[in-house]
Amino acid sequence: MIRALFLSLIAFGFALTSMGQVLDDPAEEARAQALMRELRCVACENEPISQSSAAIAEDMRARVSVMVGEGASDGEVRDWFESRYGEFVLFRPKRTGLEGFILWGAPFGLLVIGGLIAFGVARRRKAGAEPLVPDEI
Repeated sequence: MIRALFLSLIAFGFALTSMGQVLDDPAEEARAQALMRELRCVACENEPISQSSAAIAEDMRARVSVMVGEGASDGEVRDWFESRYGEFVLFRPKRTGLEGFILWGAPFGLLVIGGLIAFGVARRRKAGAEPLVPDEI
């Protein structure tokens, strides 16, 4: 009985240490939590570090807490992680350069092209033009 109690206390202690550092200031803690939801776990790929159980995510959460506790701005934290792991780690990539234009502009460009095609087809039907494929073969 005492052995089971001892083992459960040890397991509870490990669970507390894996949660990471909790900041004293509630505003800083909220900011750290928001940043943890914006950073991608490099092991899990499509999961934020706030939800990942990977060991690297625990280290990343601890680093975010330390940096926020030391007074780093949100941009500085994001830049630090980007310099270490690449732009992949950001759930919201930067909108700069050709890659940014393609990433953020291509959906709107495709929407405009699709609208122009639909407009042309509707206009052709309204004008009573011959169908492109003959009815009789």
